[in-house]
Amino acid sequence: MLMEKFLPRKPRLTHTVPGWVEDPEFFVTLCCRPPGENHLCQTPVAIEIFHTFQFYHQTRACRMELLVLMPDHLHGILKVPDAVNLTSWMSDAKRWIHRKTGVTFQENFFDHRLRSPLSAQQKRNYVNRNPVRAGYVSRPDEWPFRFTRSDFETGGAGSLNSQRAILYEATKGLVALPSSKPKTQHR
Repeated sequence: MLMEKFLPRKPRLTHTVPGWVEDPEFFVTLCCRPPGENHLCQTPVAIEIFHTFQFYHQTRACRMELLVLMPDHLHGILKVPDAVNLTSWMSDAKRWIHRKTGVTFQENFFDHRLRSPLSAQQKRNYVNRNPVRAGYVSRPDEWPFRFTRSDFETGGAGSLNSQRAILYEATKGLVALPSSKPKTQHR
């Protein structure tokens, strides 16, 4: 631990979007603290998170394309208007979700601007398949904690089939991550 004080730190990159890019699309990941516990895949928490991002979608602070909740992190694909600062907006969202649910997120978040339709499709596939890779379901559409743009636009937690989510929580024991899973994180 003492040596860490003397090791050079990797410089932070500034992610300014070029002025010619209109309403950039981003892939984002928010991780919970502590890792390895089920913070997000609980029906009441999932509904609050959905409503938070739905509010931002409806007030045009962003356009949610895809949101997938995993037990200890979430992935999103979203478009952000030029006037919105992504870092400030994410801080506000994390603070609000914490206030409503008690979930604590890591200080920072991961973001990647999607620069082409191919890159966007690859990230959508990656996000959709995350619960499959983790071994929770066999097909992405079986995951009850997955929301698409149409869910955010229809006004209800459309794809969160509450009965499916509650049954899933009960049968899979998502109070904690399955202990048989390797400790690698799927991001």
